[in-house]
Amino acid sequence: MDLPESGPSFSPDALVIPLGKDGRVARSKLGSYYERLPDGTNSLFGKDSNVQLRDLKVYHGVYAEGEYIPFTDAEPFALY
Repeated sequence: MDLPESGPSFSPDALVIPLGKDGRVARSKLGSYYERLPDGTNSLFGKDSNVQLRDLKVYHGVYAEGEYIPFTDAEPFALY
């Protein structure tokens, strides 16, 4: 999810990159849907749940007025 107020978030319990005062800090805490890493940690970054990013690249599309933007009609979460 791209949250304009705070920055990109790949699930609230996976990877969060806040774009505020912290600058380039990324956080990860894997929730109960994820298996623990071999060393028993529950973060994408190993034993540290916060890391300082060296670089952050953002890719986005450029669309003409009225042009269809792919996946805009996708449901972020649905149970059928």
